[in-house]
Amino acid sequence: MNTDPIIIKPIRPENWLPDRCLNGSDPFDPSSHLPASGCPGLNFSIKNSRETLEQLYRSVINQYGGCGFIAWENDKIIAYHNFFPSETARKIKFYGYGLDSAPPGKTLIHNCLTIVKGNYVRKGICSRLVKTSIDWAVANDWKRFEVHRVLPDCEKGWQSDQKSCLTFWERFGFRVFKEYEADQATKEYYGVTKSYSIYLSLDDN
Repeated sequence: MNTDPIIIKPIRPENWLPDRCLNGSDPFDPSSHLPASGCPGLNFSIKNSRETLEQLYRSVINQYGGCGFIAWENDKIIAYHNFFPSETARKIKFYGYGLDSAPPGKTLIHNCLTIVKGNYVRKGICSRLVKTSIDWAVANDWKRFEVHRVLPDCEKGWQSDQKSCLTFWERFGFRVFKEYEADQATKEYYGVTKSYSIYLSLDDN
């Protein structure tokens, strides 16, 4: 009998759509928060509004069947991981969407991996979400998964809402396909000199 209180479910508009990072220390109760319009990094071609965010997610889910997973505990959100097909990622130019990505077609681009802090970090929840996303991608015949602007291991990188450190992603088999010099803001804040674009070949899973 499974007694784990944390349940992983696909992102669905009728439950909750990712519209903010989970910066608090307590589980997030979507029923007690007004809907927001998403991360400012979502560069919509029209006004960044709640309606636009919902249209984005609905179109991806309807066309491709999914766009990520949420970890729930007692009807509250603990963490989520979402992604977009490369064609969509290029259109919205989200965080690190990757101009150097493989040619469009059967490639997923990591969007965000975020978790409430407090007692939930370092419990394997983010790893469960990523593994679930990879399994879903393989089952749905995607060929490649990419993550961009990944950092060398550093403390602030581990604490970031993007789960940006290279070692985290290497656990799942991701490998570097391009190395960049970090921009000045990244150098100053994270104390690193480079960043990476990484990929996972889903044919190998």
